[in-house]
Amino acid sequence: MKNNKMLISVNSAKKKMIDSLKNYKNASEFIDFKDSENRVLANNIVSKNNIPEFDNSAVDGFGINYNSIRKGKKTLKIVGESRPGKPFKNKVKIGEAIVIFTGAFILKNNNINTICFEENCLIENNNLKIIKLPEKGDNIRKKGEDIKENQVAFKKGRKIRTVDLAQLSSLGLKKIKVFKKIKVGVFSSGDEISSSSKKKKFSIFDANKTVLISLIKRLGCEISDLGVIKDNFEHTHKKLNKNLSSFDLIITSGGVSKSRIDHIGNFFSTSGKVNFWQLSLKPGRPFAFGKLNNTPFIGLPGNPVAAVVTFLMLVVNFLKNLCGIKKTEIIERLIPANFEMKKKTGRTEWLRGSIKIINNNFFLEKFHTSGSGIISSISNTDGIIEINEDVKYIKKGTLLKFYRYEDILN
Repeated sequence: MKNNKMLISVNSAKKKMIDSLKNYKNASEFIDFKDSENRVLANNIVSKNNIPEFDNSAVDGFGINYNSIRKGKKTLKIVGESRPGKPFKNKVKIGEAIVIFTGAFILKNNNINTICFEENCLIENNNLKIIKLPEKGDNIRKKGEDIKENQVAFKKGRKIRTVDLAQLSSLGLKKIKVFKKIKVGVFSSGDEISSSSKKKKFSIFDANKTVLISLIKRLGCEISDLGVIKDNFEHTHKKLNKNLSSFDLIITSGGVSKSRIDHIGNFFSTSGKVNFWQLSLKPGRPFAFGKLNNTPFIGLPGNPVAAVVTFLMLVVNFLKNLCGIKKTEIIERLIPANFEMKKKTGRTEWLRGSIKIINNNFFLEKFHTSGSGIISSISNTDGIIEINEDVKYIKKGTLLKFYRYEDILN
C-alpha cells in the first residue's frame, strides 16, 4: 500500500481528516423543537419578535412614573393592578401607582417607567407609602432585552443543549431544521474478542466497542453495533463489503497494525483509498484513515487505551465536523506538571492524568502506569496531558496542555 510506511504527525492527521470533508454535504430534516436536544441546526434561527415582547416588571412591587417622586414625595394613590397576562390598560398619572406582579407587561400608555420593590413600601388606606425611594428605571425588563426582532437567536451548526430548549420555546417555534443524524457502524476486530457475556478460555471481553458506542451516541450519532471481524481475510472482506453503503462512517477497533493476521489493511489496499496509516504518536501509532468505496473509514488501535485516547483526540473532532457542528474547539488548559519524565522526540505523547490541588495551586499528575492496555489509566483520571513532539524532558513546573474528557465531548 502506497504512502502507508511513513509516519505522519498528529497535526497533519487532524488536517487531513478535516480536509476530507470539504465537499461533504449534510442532509437535513424538520423535527419538533422539543425533540431537538443533541441535534445540530441546519440553518440560522431568527426571532420574529422582540423577547420580551413588552417592557415588564422584574419584581413584585408598585408601578409608578418617576416624576411622582422626583421631588421627594413618598405617598401615592393606588389606582389598580397589573398581572402577568392581564396588564393594566389605563394611564398611571403623576401621584398615582399600581400594584404590579413579576412578569406583568407594562404598556406604552401606562406612563410607568419605574418599579418600587414591595419590600421598600407600605400600604395604608389604599395609599402607597414608599420607605426607600427607587432610582429611575429600577426593576423594569426592557422590550427586546433578551432577543430583538430579526436577531439571529441560534446559528447554523449549533448543537442544541437541554438549556437551549427554553429559548427555543420562547421563540414560539414548533419545527426546526436540523441535520440528519450521522449513521456510524462500529466493528471490533480479532479472534480473541468475546461478543457474549460469558468469556471463553483465552478470549477477552469487547471493552473497546462498548465504550466507543457510548461515546458516539453522546455525540448525537445513530450507532450500529456490527459485531466482531475475525482474523480471516474472507471474513473481513465479507463483513466490510456488506455494510459500507449503509453508513456515513465505519469505525473498527483493532486489525490495523502490520501483522500478517490483521486483514483490514489488505481490504484497504483492494477496495479503498488510504489517507494515512500510522502516526508519530504514543499511544495510537496504528491509526488508519481513508475511504472504503467512498465511505469514510477509521481504523483505531486494538489496545483499549490507545483506542479511546485516539478516538477522543482525533475522531471526536472529525465526527463533530461530519455532523455539521461549527464550534469544535476543545478547551485547552495550561497547567504545571507535578512530575518529571524523559520522552523520545519526534512523536506526540498523550498521557492520562488529573488536576491536583497542592498548597492552593493546580498541578497535573500523570497516571502511575502508561501502558496502552491499562484501562484503569482512563477510568481513574480526568483527562489527557499532551506532550509535543520536540519535547525531550519534562521538569516539575513545566506548563503542559491538558484536555478534560468532558470538555472534549461537549
